[in-house]
Amino acid sequence: MKSALDPQTETQPRSRRGRGEGRIWRIGRIWWVQYYVHSRQIRESSRSDRRPVAERLLRRRLGEAAAGIVAFPQSARVTFGQIRDALLADYAANKRKGLRQGKNGPYLCGVPELDRSFEGCRAVAITTDAIRAFTQKRQADGAANGTINRSIALLRRMFRLAVQDGKLRDIPHFPMLKEAPPRKGFLECNDFQKLREELPEYLRSIATMGYYTGMRLGEILGLRWKNVNFLDAEVRLDAGSTKNDEPRTIPLTGELLEMLTMERQKNPEAKFVFMHNGEKIQSFRKAWDSACQRASLNGLLFHDLRRTGVRNLVRAGVPERVAMAISGHKTRAVFERYNIVSGRDLKDATRKLETYLAVQNGARTGQIASLRVRDLKRRPAVMN
Repeated sequence: MKSALDPQTETQPRSRRGRGEGRIWRIGRIWWVQYYVHSRQIRESSRSDRRPVAERLLRRRLGEAAAGIVAFPQSARVTFGQIRDALLADYAANKRKGLRQGKNGPYLCGVPELDRSFEGCRAVAITTDAIRAFTQKRQADGAANGTINRSIALLRRMFRLAVQDGKLRDIPHFPMLKEAPPRKGFLECNDFQKLREELPEYLRSIATMGYYTGMRLGEILGLRWKNVNFLDAEVRLDAGSTKNDEPRTIPLTGELLEMLTMERQKNPEAKFVFMHNGEKIQSFRKAWDSACQRASLNGLLFHDLRRTGVRNLVRAGVPERVAMAISGHKTRAVFERYNIVSGRDLKDATRKLETYLAVQNGARTGQIASLRVRDLKRRPAVMN
């Protein structure tokens, strides 16, 4: 049996330390340190057979723990760049559509802003205070609360992946900002006609598709002729081509079907439905903004056509479940945000209420008149 002083076993330190000062001991030739962070015991090897090295390590770790910038030895070496790259790898592995390809490689919208603030930082140094400082800086730069929240959400996802991978044990609190109410832009039929007249000819079919179907812009620009069924008058979106990766069938109205037929005649050999000068249309922001300005519809977004399409489906009496299947909304909460109520809807509701009450009051008046006649018949005749 080995004695307590055997060099291959733990030995007690030469002097007893006070509470909160940590502990140093030796296993074999190597000195170890022990300390507490958030009431959790941490033991770490000094990787040295010299006691002064272990003492310096313990003092450094106690100082870092007091400053709140270290939780675990392995965590102290994890950098922001490592957890950011892990997030990008997760997006790539799951083929998530938010991952984009730039000149310097893949990136996510909202991450470059995080890079400018936290590049080179250790992950444990990104505290709640540091996140609040990032928020204040972005607000000073004029960024919207929703834009800032998207960046913070990505940072939170980075930390959660790091915890799952065992690189970090704790994550900070991520304070989120109150966002503006959801946008409620939509187009009445007359406004849409004005806008379409102002758009370049090659964009009119795209706008018409968005107005009548409520399809997303990416779905429209990526639409291929193989997905258009003229016989059944419908568009069939393949799984993976939609935002939620689920297939979808969209019926085509007469006007839209006629317009697509004309597009097919223009480019019989084309792969994509909407093309300009022999190339697939990628972006048309300037042309769109100019047309909106000429039509006195400043600030209108193409996505407002999607809101209009959903609203028109509901006003046409299409059952909600069917309308959600056409628009591709998976939750009723999001669908309701697109089901916008206009001033004209309120006036229509008022007229319907007035008609209903008039009918009800008329029926009640008739009932009262009948009762009066009945009462008169039952009364005894008055003798003169």
